[in-house]
Amino acid sequence: MLVHRCDGCGREMKKGQLRYRVKVDVRAAYDELEIGLADLVKNHRAEMIKLIEQMRNKDPREIEETVYKNFSLDLCPTCQRAYIRNPLRFHPEQGAPESDINIDAFLRSLGANKSPGED
Repeated sequence: MLVHRCDGCGREMKKGQLRYRVKVDVRAAYDELEIGLADLVKNHRAEMIKLIEQMRNKDPREIEETVYKNFSLDLCPTCQRAYIRNPLRFHPEQGAPESDINIDAFLRSLGANKSPGED
């Protein structure tokens, strides 16, 4: 049986159970470059050598993450609500506050109330 685990609180989520996927892309943002004639004719060799020397002893993952990093989270309904309320302060290791509302059961009950032939 396929079982997912909430990345927020660690709760198991069985196949077919409501869960949420959060995808985060963190990219370096740069202002638009303005390239002039002086930039085109300039010898950039010294700048490139200096840049290579600065990166020589750094961890390749650290260098890569300064430009781009992506990750995804699987969240249970409770942790999803906590994440939506404050995504920059969501701490998966703390979990989410317990909720007395079972969103999964509610959504499933809506499907159970359909008339025959409805989709």
